[in-house]
Amino acid sequence: MGQGPSLPGPPGTKFRVIGAGMSRTGTKTLNEALTILLDGPVHDSGIQSLGGPVDQMKAWLDIMELAPKARSFSDQKKLDWLISDVLDGYVATMDCPAATLTPEIMRVYPDAIVIATTRDQAAWWKSMNYLNSLMGTWYLPLVVLWLHKTQVYGMWRERFHQIMLWRYNQEKIEEDTLRRHEEHLRQVVPPEKLFFYEVSQGWEPLCRILNLPIPDRPFPHNNSKGDAAQTFRDHITAGLLSWIFMLMVLSMVIWFVRNWIDQTIS
Repeated sequence: MGQGPSLPGPPGTKFRVIGAGMSRTGTKTLNEALTILLDGPVHDSGIQSLGGPVDQMKAWLDIMELAPKARSFSDQKKLDWLISDVLDGYVATMDCPAATLTPEIMRVYPDAIVIATTRDQAAWWKSMNYLNSLMGTWYLPLVVLWLHKTQVYGMWRERFHQIMLWRYNQEKIEEDTLRRHEEHLRQVVPPEKLFFYEVSQGWEPLCRILNLPIPDRPFPHNNSKGDAAQTFRDHITAGLLSWIFMLMVLSMVIWFVRNWIDQTIS
């Protein structure tokens, strides 16, 4: 939440960073910082898979469906192709579901480093639980029913649950998910390629990781609690407007049908 989808750069753009931080650890801030430092677009998998171009939304649904069951050589090659295709033109990836598929993305981009944003677990869970309370409201699926891109949310959620069960033995993000995720990263990522980073530290440690000079501009800050709430309100507003439109169309259809019936009878 709090940021729009990004378009890919030219084909063959060098992919350099797997952003492996769990949601609500500063991923949107790191997204903006890497866009500046690496001078290219960052692929936020949460945004792109739920609100990006239709082909990217479909690609992520296919990736999420295939990843937990890609055991054969052909399935793994198909998964590699899907990942390379959806990330072509980007300098980095960010957020979930990509963060939960770090080993699979490493297989496609073995030269990339892994940067996992992190934060105090209690503070993380407070923020994550707030987001869950917004996205888990009973009326949200009904309100956004007629919004085209949000219609994939049900499929997305089901497939993300399957990834969570496969990877962490949890159906959804829970209070200890951040710990489980970071333990998993330590198990699957070579130590020399794994970097944990807190966005509150600003430019200096991030630039040291990337071996780049500190830019002469303020460090970005994105996706605060207020940003998430505003995006939720925007979805509700758009959903209500779509319902008004659909009811107007339905009313017109009923009016025309009744007129036609009256004329036929008379």
